[in-house]
Amino acid sequence: SLNPGIEARGFIFGTPIALEIGAKFVPLRKPNKLPGNISYRADMHKNLLYFIYIYVNLSVFFPSKYTMFLGKVISEEYELEYGRDCLEMHLGAVEPGERALVVDDLIATGGTLCAAMKLLERAGAEVVECACVIELPDLKVCI
Repeated sequence: SLNPGIEARGFIFGTPIALEIGAKFVPLRKPNKLPGNISYRADMHKNLLYFIYIYVNLSVFFPSKYTMFLGKVISEEYELEYGRDCLEMHLGAVEPGERALVVDDLIATGGTLCAAMKLLERAGAEVVECACVIELPDLKVCI
């Protein structure tokens, strides 16, 4: 089982849920923000320290066989009410056939949630549930 959390408040809800249900936490982030993508950033020394800090902390969520994939990502673009964006996930963070509970803080149009589901399904996961804390009912949801 795995529990993906969508940047960044989805991490706040997703991490304790993953720990409680005994699932692996998988962060889904905006482009070039996942640990290992430091080559795109200007301040390498500062970001190397950040990478080491995140790598050590993610070792709680990623079994050792997954840590070799840090840095390689797959992505999914999606539309927002005000433009386009993209989510990324580490390649190899999801095994084919794993069941996923997707957690996010807010659902507005559903674009981010749909992108997360597509990303996980492309990696071979079965999305069995989605959980959002806040819904904005005045916006048209595309799910």
